[in-house]
Amino acid sequence: MNNTSWSLQTKKVFNGILLFSLSWIAYGIFAPIESLFSGISTLASFADSPSPTGGAGTVLNAITWLLLAGIIVGYILTILGLGKFGEILEEADKKAIGSVRTALILAVIAAALDWVPLIPDIVGDIVYLIAVILMLAGYNKLKNSSTFAGKNGASTLFVAMILIIVGWAFDFIPMVGNWIEGLLTVIAYAMTLVGWSKIKNAVA
Repeated sequence: MNNTSWSLQTKKVFNGILLFSLSWIAYGIFAPIESLFSGISTLASFADSPSPTGGAGTVLNAITWLLLAGIIVGYILTILGLGKFGEILEEADKKAIGSVRTALILAVIAAALDWVPLIPDIVGDIVYLIAVILMLAGYNKLKNSSTFAGKNGASTLFVAMILIIVGWAFDFIPMVGNWIEGLLTVIAYAMTLVGWSKIKNAVA
């Protein structure tokens, strides 16, 4: 393995993670605002009144869909990047990266399940938890690997996954659970970027 191949493949993974992380954070900001504007417009239509939000609701709706597309494309780029990255690694490290890649695919499935009306939310939550645990196991192997150059980055990613699991547990607490989960998830996503940046800049 040479540094050029390492840098090229890890950059692809980092760019994918950057896209879906920033898109996810922005979506978390814009989606509630868009929902509020949509509700106001609906109430205005019931009263046969023009929408007080004007065209802002339409613009916000377009932005939220664009951000959703960014999340999806980011996931796809990351999954593809991990596949290519694994090809240049030692066998044990390749398997660990494969676990992370599989976990991301499960995370996409979990998100898709949340959009299916007939499937209880708990099903998607369980699939998502399995994905995070699988990712945790993959990063644990990488941070303890004797052949993986980006062990420091893997350690950061390991902690990020722990924060996501803790946040997932808080989600079941009424009132404050969602806020705590959201905060921990944002921190975890930031740490994920830091972790992959460390891996990207590691000397192979």
